[in-house]
Amino acid sequence: MKKTFGNIIFFSLVITLAAQLNINLFITDFKLSVAVICFPAFLFIAQSFPVLPVTVLGAAGVFASRLLLVWFQSGRLAGAVRSYFPEVIFYLCYGLAFYLYTRRSGGRLPGRNKALLPLFLIDYGANLVELLFRIRLGAFTPKAQASILLAAAVRTAVVWCVLTVFAHYKLLLLKQEHEERYKRLVLLISKLNGEVVWMKKNTALIEDTMSTSYRLYEKLKSADENGALSKAALKVAKDIHEVKKEYLLIMRGISEALNEELEGGGMYVDELLNLLKDTLTLSAEEQEKTLIIETDCRDRIYTNQHYALMSIFRNLLTNALEAAIKDEVHIYVGEKSEKDTFIFTVTDDGPGIPEEDQTEIFKTGFSTKINFSTGEVNRGLGLSLVRDLAEDQFGGTLTLSSVPGNTTFTLRIPAEKMKVVI
Repeated sequence: MKKTFGNIIFFSLVITLAAQLNINLFITDFKLSVAVICFPAFLFIAQSFPVLPVTVLGAAGVFASRLLLVWFQSGRLAGAVRSYFPEVIFYLCYGLAFYLYTRRSGGRLPGRNKALLPLFLIDYGANLVELLFRIRLGAFTPKAQASILLAAAVRTAVVWCVLTVFAHYKLLLLKQEHEERYKRLVLLISKLNGEVVWMKKNTALIEDTMSTSYRLYEKLKSADENGALSKAALKVAKDIHEVKKEYLLIMRGISEALNEELEGGGMYVDELLNLLKDTLTLSAEEQEKTLIIETDCRDRIYTNQHYALMSIFRNLLTNALEAAIKDEVHIYVGEKSEKDTFIFTVTDDGPGIPEEDQTEIFKTGFSTKINFSTGEVNRGLGLSLVRDLAEDQFGGTLTLSSVPGNTTFTLRIPAEKMKVVI
């Protein structure tokens, strides 16, 4: 309620102020202002524009402002009420006619092109009523008619231009919003795709654990006199089997949803890297770091494996950012082709990876990221997942070379696995 009342006051004040931009035509005190342009403009941009209350309050505001201006200029109001009251009639007629017209379209303008003639007629009709109050039948003289027809045409043309600008601006905002949503969607699907790859890999581990539990049950069944331990082992095996079934259902549901999206179009690699650059730059700011990513893609590569490729680069870039000690982090991503192979390199200027860890970092669960204040250890899936994607999905390789100040991951992918167009 308070918000609606506030909107009415705001819109009415704008109309009152806009009415001060006016010109006099052939009749004294017959002022043509830009205020009525606000009615269709407000209706276009506002979720809910209260036409009738704004009409009444706006008309009163315009009338009061005219009287106040006369009083400041001459110190008296003699004849001012009579001179400016017909303008109140104009706003009331315009607002009422505008309300009745838009009400047929559910309170909205049916479209700026379709609204041209009705807005012209509303403007002309309201001006005609005002003139009838002022000069009665003199309103039908050729000069009077030409003046209000011209005024209606000019104001309607201005309304059309304003609505056209608003429409293009609205489309621009909508396009930007859709682009941002698309970026977030691509990143989300990339993350989910990586998790599904990991879940599929863990299926074998669940099977092995269930088999181990069942073999333990078989051994305990013959050695356990009262059967308590063997029953417990059997229960564990059954519980793991139930967990496996639920796990597979969840994985299948996510996979089916992803497959519908993964079967769609592709993406250029340089655009993929730019998307990651924008996202990771924001992530770096949250960590109070400055991230500078330089990319050099020598080939214009279009691939429909962009989600998997994004998972690889996202993990490599995120690792480099998180491992950095300095406040300013530099990462270089390069691409070149040799024969039928694409070679990607990701190089950072971080502290490097100790030589003794370089053979371990691709193993599941290995992590150098430990929060000593909380004791939290990273789950160590990133580089293991990256190598699995590189080898299993792309039939490629992932290698590492690292010294303090220069760590480079080299990803080699056969061109045929990328399903690319260059």
